[in-house]
Amino acid sequence: MAAIRRARVRALAKINLDLRVLGKRPDGYHELRTVFQTISLSDRLDIAFTPGRASAIQLSSNVTIAANLVERAARMCLDEMHLTGQVEVDLEKMIPMGAGLGGGSSDAAAVLLALPVLAGRIVPLVRLLAVARELGSDVPFFLLGGRAAGLGRGTELYPLADVKTGPGVVIAPDIHISTAEAYRNLSRGN
Repeated sequence: MAAIRRARVRALAKINLDLRVLGKRPDGYHELRTVFQTISLSDRLDIAFTPGRASAIQLSSNVTIAANLVERAARMCLDEMHLTGQVEVDLEKMIPMGAGLGGGSSDAAAVLLALPVLAGRIVPLVRLLAVARELGSDVPFFLLGGRAAGLGRGTELYPLADVKTGPGVVIAPDIHISTAEAYRNLSRGN
């Protein structure tokens, strides 16, 4: 019987210290200039991997999540490693959904970083970044974390020096909107 390998990881939220939407791109996305910053608010993921002849991904969570990026990230990561097995993820959501804090993207990035370690494989960062870009525009940032300038769709990243900061307060009202919907609602002049 194959050994199960387990890890508990945190997936940090982010804020945009600056966000400029410069217009719509030919590929349907918007051209951005932003400064991302991870913050201490986080989700918790307990991830288990068992090698096997077939792949199965099982997600449990304290909230109901449709079309979850965690499952897609696990599938894409297994494909990237040319590996099969069972992936079990228990996700405790603390990052408010639909608040622009990147919780789903951060959860996906956490899986992309943890699963190769659990499987005993190495996936070069350049390949992880390519997989992350397929999952969503914020996912590549969460592979790096810290503070970074984001250009294009936000996937062209330039790490910035960390700056000593003090405590802050994040207020997330009970208003939820998907990022795609928010960009669709931008006026034509943006």
